[in-house]
Amino acid sequence: MDGGNTQVIPIRMLALDLDGTLAVENHGVLPATRQALADLHGGDVEVVIATGRRYRTTRYVIENLGFEVFAVCNGGALVKMQDSTTLHETPFTTTQLDNVVSIARKLNLTLMAQRDAHDRGGADFLIDDQLTWRPSFTEYYESNKAWGLAADMMMQPAEFVVASTFGTQEQLEALRAEIEHLCPVEFTIIIVPPFNTDDFYMEITRNGVSKWQGLQHLLTHLEIPAESLCCVGDELNDLSMLKEATHSVAMGNGNKALHPYVNFVCGNHDQDGIIEVVEYIQHHNRNC
Repeated sequence: MDGGNTQVIPIRMLALDLDGTLAVENHGVLPATRQALADLHGGDVEVVIATGRRYRTTRYVIENLGFEVFAVCNGGALVKMQDSTTLHETPFTTTQLDNVVSIARKLNLTLMAQRDAHDRGGADFLIDDQLTWRPSFTEYYESNKAWGLAADMMMQPAEFVVASTFGTQEQLEALRAEIEHLCPVEFTIIIVPPFNTDDFYMEITRNGVSKWQGLQHLLTHLEIPAESLCCVGDELNDLSMLKEATHSVAMGNGNKALHPYVNFVCGNHDQDGIIEVVEYIQHHNRNC
């Protein structure tokens, strides 16, 4: 209790973004950070991953973390249990996916779609093969084809949770405008500037999908109140959870636009900045 007899609620869950937050080069986790999180997780705080990655590539970091955790993947569209089974997913309907594919094809843009392969087996992404691919898609497919499939996207089961594409900023803005015109309330769309490529990147999910929404399913499952959640991230796709969480932290190496929405800014992800978050949680919980 504080001096005003207001109850201080302990933090019981720590949700961490991966790239630019927890993960370093080659999906690694710094040794001191790994130990601090293991100690925290061994107590009364559930360590959780909240990422835009697919679950397959999220697993690389979990394995380097050294203990099993729940994971909110695909930006919130997929929530995985510690044993890799699926707690929740928000897939496109057949009509929704067909509409997006049709619009993209009309604008000569190839789509890629991601699915929950751990529960169903097979490829975890598919690239539509009805148009000539841009170099970005060819390079991506060649680097990941052990887990991918090239096929007619309209002929596939309705089990995809994210659709994406590469293109110029003008092409992707045109695609966004067309989708929002024809399907005004059905999708959430983000466009990301180039990173290690000349192309911009667009990601499409069902409307309402976000890391925060994914975490809500996990909080409900674990019977943890939202007030007991601490979130950490570095980029704008983390904003939904940073704005809503009672306790939120931005990485020192991250986007400064996050700063108005967080309790504090910790150190860089590659300099054990997460340890500051662990210490914040430990201090807070000692005062409960």
